[in-house]
Amino acid sequence: MVRALFLAAMLAAPAPLLAQDVVKGDATVGLVSKTTKAEVHLIADPALNDKRLVLKIVILNTSGAPQPFGPDAVTVSAGDAPVELASRESLIAGMAGSNAGARETTQAHAAATLPVNGSGQLDVTGFNGGMNSGMGGVPNAALDRAGREANRQAVAQLDRVLLKPMTIRVDGADGGQVLTEKFRKRPPQVTVAIAFAGETHRFVVKVPH
Repeated sequence: MVRALFLAAMLAAPAPLLAQDVVKGDATVGLVSKTTKAEVHLIADPALNDKRLVLKIVILNTSGAPQPFGPDAVTVSAGDAPVELASRESLIAGMAGSNAGARETTQAHAAATLPVNGSGQLDVTGFNGGMNSGMGGVPNAALDRAGREANRQAVAQLDRVLLKPMTIRVDGADGGQVLTEKFRKRPPQVTVAIAFAGETHRFVVKVPH
C-alpha cells in the first residue's frame, strides 16, 4: 500500500521537462527528466531531517528491456565535493536505543505515503507533526518495552521506503527514497545524478534548512 501510494504520487508530479544537462526547479514540488529510455521523478523533502537531505525517486522504465536500479545509481555532490548517502545501517544505528530517534525517524518516513492534493500534486503540508511525551509515572520496564517497539516500528517503516537494489520491468515504475549523511556545513544546493539504462539524469536541488 505504501509503495502504491508512493508511486502514484510521484508520477502525478508536474509535467516532465525533457532531459538536459541539468534539470532545475522546485524539487519540493517535483522535478522530472525524460528520455526515450526513462522518466525519472525526483522530490526533495521541504526540510532537512536531522541535518540530512531526503530525496524520493521513482523511475518509469521505457527502455524496452528490464533495467537494474538501486542506491548505487544515485550520487549527490556539492560543487566538486561528493555528498555521501546514508546507509541503512547508519540510519538504524542513529536511532538504536533512543525513543526520540525512533519517533523522529517514524515521522520523517511517514512522508513516504506521499499524499496528494486536489490537483494531483504532492502535498507536503502535513509532514511536520509532533508527538507528546507525557510518560510520567510509567515503570522503567514499560518504558524500555515502549522504546524497543518504537524502534522496531521505525525500522520497519524505514525498510518500506528506502531505495533498494531492484530490477524495473518494461513499462513499469519503481523507486524509493535516499538520505544524505548529515551536513556539517549546509551547502546552498546540491547536484543529484541518477544513472539508469546507460543514461545519467542530473538535477539541481536547493538544500532546505
